[in-house]
Amino acid sequence: MKPTKSKLVLIIVFGAAVFSFLAVRFLVSNGFPVPTSPTNLLVTLAAIALILAGLTIPIWLYKQSLTQYTKGPRPKRVDPFYAVRVLLLAKASVLAGAGFVGWHVGTVIAQLSLPVSFTAALVQNSFGLAASLVLTVAAAVSEPV
Repeated sequence: MKPTKSKLVLIIVFGAAVFSFLAVRFLVSNGFPVPTSPTNLLVTLAAIALILAGLTIPIWLYKQSLTQYTKGPRPKRVDPFYAVRVLLLAKASVLAGAGFVGWHVGTVIAQLSLPVSFTAALVQNSFGLAASLVLTVAAAVSEPV
């Protein structure tokens, strides 16, 4: 399987940012509140990043033991089905995380361009941006392992 290209990730981030910026401006101009990410989404994104990092540890340890292997019994292999599942989860998390990053970037920029910019929604969307970045970075680091 080919690794996720950074160009694709940047295209997803840019597209989602433009879409969310326009959506927020449209909603606010028609009298609706700024959309905010719920707290459970922020916790879920961070939890997925931690779980993915934890699932990557056996693969990383196997690779480390292979580099130190010279003689004797070969290190025990990681189950290939497990490795493929972790890889697929990492690849999907990179793409989904990029979409969430773009959405939150667009909403934060749209909120900062409004006349009354500092609200509770700005804080919530800023935390959403941070959680999305954590997920995207953790998945991008886990994918090549």
